[in-house]
Amino acid sequence: MLAAGANVNIRGQNRQQSTALMEAVIHKHPNAVQTLLENGALPDAKSFRSKRALLIATAGNSEVAITELLLKYGAQANLTKGDKTAPLLGAIKSNQEAKVALLLKYGADTGTSNGGNEMHLLHVAAARNATPAILKMLIDAGIPVDSQDSRGRTPLQMAAACSSTRAVRRLLDLGANVSLESMGRGTEGWTALFFAAKPRRSRVDNITIIRTLIMHGAEIDCKNEAQQTPLQFAISQRATKQAQALVDSGASILARNADGETVLHLASLAGFRHHDLTYWLTQSGADVNWAGGKQGETPIFYAIRDFYYPQNLEKIQDLLSLGADVHFQNVHGLTPLSLAASLCSLEMTKLLLDHGSSVNSRDIQGRCPLHHVCETNRGNPQEVHDIVALLIQHGADVSSRDYSGRSPLHGVAAKDWTLRPIWQAAGELLEAGADRYAMTNDGKSPLDMVPDGICSETQGIFIRLQHANGHSSLDGYKTNT
Repeated sequence: MLAAGANVNIRGQNRQQSTALMEAVIHKHPNAVQTLLENGALPDAKSFRSKRALLIATAGNSEVAITELLLKYGAQANLTKGDKTAPLLGAIKSNQEAKVALLLKYGADTGTSNGGNEMHLLHVAAARNATPAILKMLIDAGIPVDSQDSRGRTPLQMAAACSSTRAVRRLLDLGANVSLESMGRGTEGWTALFFAAKPRRSRVDNITIIRTLIMHGAEIDCKNEAQQTPLQFAISQRATKQAQALVDSGASILARNADGETVLHLASLAGFRHHDLTYWLTQSGADVNWAGGKQGETPIFYAIRDFYYPQNLEKIQDLLSLGADVHFQNVHGLTPLSLAASLCSLEMTKLLLDHGSSVNSRDIQGRCPLHHVCETNRGNPQEVHDIVALLIQHGADVSSRDYSGRSPLHGVAAKDWTLRPIWQAAGELLEAGADRYAMTNDGKSPLDMVPDGICSETQGIFIRLQHANGHSSLDGYKTNT
């Protein structure tokens, strides 16, 4: 057909409007490619979607001979107008050494970035776990081994983040700085070890990368801008296997972050599924009663605060079995029991009482656990009643006053009594001997705390007439809602 004068650059009627050369490249026919080029086929002609034959050849797994023919016959090795990606970038992404070498030989620009991410080619190669030869070729072509992308990350850091073990080893062999810190937003002060501590793929543990970085001099207890160590960061990200690898390599269990928290504090937070990590950290040297954080709390406080996660009850049990001090008070004077009561958690309140928590401990405002549950706005009314009854059963002083003179009955009196359990909670207090006439420092009795509403009159009468034996002239008058 060519001998008969066929137009070698005519476009097909298909949707892509590709030329014969493009079709030969797509279908990987090097002989056809050579024949077409010898007969005047334009090597840089573009399809409807602006794809050139060279881009097709370098991004795919076609024979190297096709790429070489296109370059030999004048195909541009660099970006041309309308290209969405550079040929060299395509060859790197597809991890093809020979094509990378050819493109560099024909003058491919190594300063090309990866589109909107603005990663340099060496970063792309590191992220894709490119072969050692490709990494060396790019560095030999002039890309600094510690070049930083628009987010302040180095190729080594990208390789660690993407679990590219082979690339990590090669970059270190080629002189990558293991201690260089990222300057990117959100990753300020991160060395490669931080990137390895929380890989992008959750199914990869990065243990080999962590050990390799440490063997090459990575400071195991370095701190980022948030004053976290790699171990603390791994724990905060729930990266259990990475945390274990760091501890096995000598990371400090006792290091603190900017808030004074240890790894055991962080492991006690919500969402950490592996409650057995508590045992492991303690056996590795973590102190179950080390106070830290902005409120000067031990790890059990952290677990209690996130009680709505089912696994946290198991963590609390673990911490108690490991010797967590149930009498410890934070900077506000709260004990674990006071905190559990204020959060209206019946299960945790039971658990802490079973472990000997003081039912009448006071915080810095003079409030005991009974005050906290009577004043809380959390939980449902039935839980409030059940916790009040449980605390009284364990000896809670119903006449206890805080430093403002408020008693637990003051707290209950101020609640919404349209719900039956609140009546019952007030009844529990009065039956146990709560003083209905107790006055606060500013002269208010429980009756004065009753809010305006449809039940306010009945509420006041109930408080006045409820007898210590549990009977009231209003027994039949209580709301059934």
